[in-house]
Amino acid sequence: MKLGILLLIYIALTLTSSAQADEATNTVCITTNILLSLHKSGIPQAQSEFNSDEEIIWGLVGTSTNNIWYRHFPFGNFDMHLFDDHGREVPKTDRGLAFTAMPPLPTTENLLLKKFPGYAVNNAQGEFRQLFQTSDVFAITNVGTYELEIRMRLCVIMTNSAPDSAAMLDARNVSSEGLKYIGNFGILPSPALRVKIIKR
Repeated sequence: MKLGILLLIYIALTLTSSAQADEATNTVCITTNILLSLHKSGIPQAQSEFNSDEEIIWGLVGTSTNNIWYRHFPFGNFDMHLFDDHGREVPKTDRGLAFTAMPPLPTTENLLLKKFPGYAVNNAQGEFRQLFQTSDVFAITNVGTYELEIRMRLCVIMTNSAPDSAAMLDARNVSSEGLKYIGNFGILPSPALRVKIIKR
């Protein structure tokens, strides 16, 4: 909880300057009201560089006082690729392939059994969790600098292939009211985050 609060404070202080400088894509907007960022353990600011054996933490935070509601998939919450300094893609390990498998869409039974957990964030309360060590999900064999490209996938009610903003605000995404819209749940992907990975 303390880590989450500190992360929120630092994100709020640094987002504007980072966006203006356009120096890195360690923070992106999934929608206008949710921000995704990558962090190191114990360091609140969003980071642009990680060691390959270093744990990466992802964070979601809202941009307003309103709660923004969404669900996570039981698996396949991220799509990711790693490239060497020549632009060649590094193969994923078995864990990496499983980690990035295409997620299933929910059924009524899935939602009732809480297999698609629901969450909410705002500008005072975020969600922060461990992601992985890059060396666990990619078969990195050579010392060097790599680029990690990663997108998050959220499970939300969609309208005309776009996220239903009202459902994100009125909690239909996570409440029993959402059961009436079971056929409208879809995958909301984030823009790509790109950070450096150092293999020493």
